Amino acid sequence: MAATKLRLRNDRISFGKTTVYVQYVYKSKNYYFSTNEKIEPEQWLAARQKVAGNSTEVQDLNGRLLGRLATINRLLADAQRLQVEPTPAYLREQLTLLAQGDTPKKVAKTSLTTSSDDFLDLFEQYIQATQATKAHGTVKHYKTTLNHLKAFAAQKRRKLTLARIDAGFYHEFVTFLTKDKAMTNGTANNQLKRVKVVMGYAGEQGLTDNAAFRKFKPLRHTETDVVYLTKDELEHLASYDLTAEPRLARVRDLFVLACTTGLRHSDFSTVRPDQVKGDQLVVRTVKTRDWLYVDLNRYSRAILQRYPDGLPQLSQQKFNAYVKELGRHCGLDTPVQVVHYQGSQRVEQWLTKHELLSSHTGRRTFVTQSLERGMAPAVIMKFTGHKDLKTLMRYVKVADAEKRTQMEKAWG
Repeated sequence: MAATKLRLRNDRISFGKTTVYVQYVYKSKNYYFSTNEKIEPEQWLAARQKVAGNSTEVQDLNGRLLGRLATINRLLADAQRLQVEPTPAYLREQLTLLAQGDTPKKVAKTSLTTSSDDFLDLFEQYIQATQATKAHGTVKHYKTTLNHLKAFAAQKRRKLTLARIDAGFYHEFVTFLTKDKAMTNGTANNQLKRVKVVMGYAGEQGLTDNAAFRKFKPLRHTETDVVYLTKDELEHLASYDLTAEPRLARVRDLFVLACTTGLRHSDFSTVRPDQVKGDQLVVRTVKTRDWLYVDLNRYSRAILQRYPDGLPQLSQQKFNAYVKELGRHCGLDTPVQVVHYQGSQRVEQWLTKHELLSSHTGRRTFVTQSLERGMAPAVIMKFTGHKDLKTLMRYVKVADAEKRTQMEKAWG
């Protein structure tokens, strides 16, 4: 069976941007087909065959790359079906004909969907075609967006064709998400991003020439409120006597571990004793498949020593519920202002800090406190696995007290 993958050619990597290729293995030899897309080599996640980052531009780029890969796989599958020898020369010929707008010889151009203009069918097949290179959580997000699209189509009593993903769809879908589904603009923007990725994929497949989706503008929104624990709050939580509450004590230990290592729930929830190597915790991240070498500190070292047979196991859903209960029990009740937008409406509310705690609060705490304690951003990124400073800084919220301290220090 033919083997294909997206990769950079080691012999073509030099200074500056380099081309991403589709590697085709034919009779134990490698052949390369250009995607005509160039990136900085350090952006490439080889294990996941994608460009690092979550911006709209990066998602569009990854969609085009997957589209190019799918085009080659489709030609190979059709060749096999018609008993045509899929030589590299033959494949280049077919790709040239496709680029010229002609039908490939001997291989009738086939659609990836049972109904070539059905956007929902294509969306579902995109999920199936790309799930091997996407994190489990990302696949779940795409499935959620597909469910919203199905609900939208049912409400409007219309079929969502590729041609109908236009300005009219954009405005109606935004209204559906923000009004009927009561989503914040930030959450609605995530749904729109996924629609754009799949439409880019459809264009790359030659299934549509509809480019209206490229003009879909993100809705105005505020960044998700960056809640984190201050130094005093972290110390208070770490030393709080929970002898009478063993369940909350276990949740506290997991949460403090997250706050002092920067690990995501998917990583700290699966830590095993054999991952402790000397004074380091060695982790292969679930989301990006990167290796992290996290140096232990007095907090994380004590917690790992407390559980020689392995850390407590909690699903993310249960952890997020229990950590709020933990915060309330331990008195983390600082008022926090939360502002978000739903459509054009600005929604403002005050909540106590414990209501906003989640597993991700630990990662934010680690990044923010590490900066406050003087750790260089480049070093923090080594612990968290962030690829660029802009993404890292989204986790940061400098406390007012720290701002005052720094102003005094700088200006006197």
